[in-house]
Amino acid sequence: MSDGTEHGSSTAEFAVLLPAVAALLAVALGAGVCGTTQVRLEQAARATARELARGETTASALETGHRLAGETASIKIGSAGPYRRVEVSTQFALPWFGGPELLKLSARAEAKPEGPGGGVAGPGGR
Repeated sequence: MSDGTEHGSSTAEFAVLLPAVAALLAVALGAGVCGTTQVRLEQAARATARELARGETTASALETGHRLAGETASIKIGSAGPYRRVEVSTQFALPWFGGPELLKLSARAEAKPEGPGGGVAGPGGR
């Protein structure tokens, strides 16, 4: 038989566990958003490099990169031997874990230019 001393103990246990559950949920949501942002950066880097390799203008390629990665993303274009190199990066902030520059996410892609001197044969080529 109960003598009444345990009355409300489940409420107290719930109150103690609630902040831990909320923190775990915040970390899980932050990781999901971080993963989604990384995928967007990868897509932007590949698409920008592909456009440059096809001979599109730098402005057009940058527009595509910003459309996919977001306007706040930084896009750097360079060369690595015969390849065009693109690096897309952005600051990722989790406001409940500190400052606005908690993580820097980035992605890189390279593509070899098509056409004459690019090494890709056109129609009827080898």
